[in-house]
Formats: sequence, structure tokens, C-alpha cells
Amino acid sequence: MADLKEALHLDPFIPLREGTGQALPHALSLGTALVAGVQFTLLAAALLSLVRRKPTEVRGSRLAWGAFSLVNFVGPISYFLFGRKR
Repeated sequence: MADLKEALHLDPFIPLREGTGQALPHALSLGTALVAGVQFTLLAAALLSLVRRKPTEVRGSRLAWGAFSLVNFVGPISYFLFGRKR
């Protein structure tokens, strides 16, 4: 039963094995890395788009959109939906 509890470990605040320093289950660590990768990809794409566009191709200030793009997920997605002129 202890092996089953360890295999299904869902509490991220209790280490899986005492003394290993592993605080998150492997699946949660992988999921966190995946979400962080998506966030940084969106941020990089938004900032590159802002740098490459002329000011007339952006609704509002490019500086303001660049600052707003730093807001996780919401900023870059908002820029792509509302900040670019088509």
C-alpha cells in the first residue's frame, strides 16, 4: 500500500522521499516546465512581433504593449488578439 501511495502522490508540499529534496512529483515538475515553456514562447513571440512591426501597425503604444506582455499568458495573448492591426 505504501508503494501505491507513493505512485499516486499528489500533494506537492510533502516530499516523495525524505531527504531527497524532491518536493514535486515528476509529472507535476514536467507539467510546470511545459507551462513555463509555453509562457516564455508566447512572451518571446509577442516581443519579437512588437520589435519588428512599425508603430503604425500596432494599436496603442509599443512600449505599453511590451510592458503588458510581461503579464503571464494574458499579456501576450491580448497583444496578439487586440494589439496588432491587420
